[in-house]
Amino acid sequence: MRSDREWYDSVYGGFADELNAAIRAEAFGEEIGQNSWLTAEEHRGFFSMLGLHGATDVLEVASGSGGPALFMVRETGCRVTGVDLHDDGVATANAAAAAAGLAERARFQRVDARAGLPFEDGSFDALLCIDSINHMYEREPVLRDWQRVLRPGGRLLFTDPIVVTGMIRREEMVARSGGMGEFVFTPPGLDEELLRSVGFEDIQVADRTPNMAAVARAWHGARARHQAELDEREGREANARFQEFLDVVERLASERRLSRLAFLARRP
Repeated sequence: MRSDREWYDSVYGGFADELNAAIRAEAFGEEIGQNSWLTAEEHRGFFSMLGLHGATDVLEVASGSGGPALFMVRETGCRVTGVDLHDDGVATANAAAAAAGLAERARFQRVDARAGLPFEDGSFDALLCIDSINHMYEREPVLRDWQRVLRPGGRLLFTDPIVVTGMIRREEMVARSGGMGEFVFTPPGLDEELLRSVGFEDIQVADRTPNMAAVARAWHGARARHQAELDEREGREANARFQEFLDVVERLASERRLSRLAFLARRP
């Protein structure tokens, strides 16, 4: 299994090349530079839920290589600050913002959100975190810090793709979580409880599990169509492991044993 560093380097280092772009286009339909279970249609729905517009200041936690953040700017006109733990992701995101002429409305910086955000209280109207909160075990202080940087009435939206809603075998858990940093399986109801404990209100929960299953299935198929190229680039064993990962994601999601939930909440 590749180390965490090697995995993220492979994701961000080759993000913009033609092969990865072709695979994403086949897997997601409308390619917006995503590397999660997010689709463009789903993201547009999130914009509406957050009430984004041209005067909105948004913080995206775990912004990766910036594709979905820049899509958000283009679609809504909002201003985005993206933070991510990985240098290559931040560098790729800032380069993409500059190339798109969006550097004045989108900026990205290296921040470990688990250790606290370097922003003043009440800096943002909305905070977004897609498919990454499962890498945060000490979640209550993280959510408290997220509330701190939101303005009164500001909205938080995050997706948790690792909510355990059925029985999971050990080998399935290993395949689902191997080589991707700290990984947290969460019981149903805990995210809502933590949101309430730090003072968020108007908490809404939406089941986004079918989206995860569909993306995993399509992503697996897209990579299978490019197997020879991926075997050469990644190595046959590494490619096979990633395909196994996608197969496990699709199976657990389709059988509703591991769910992906979206949480919307408001700071009072």
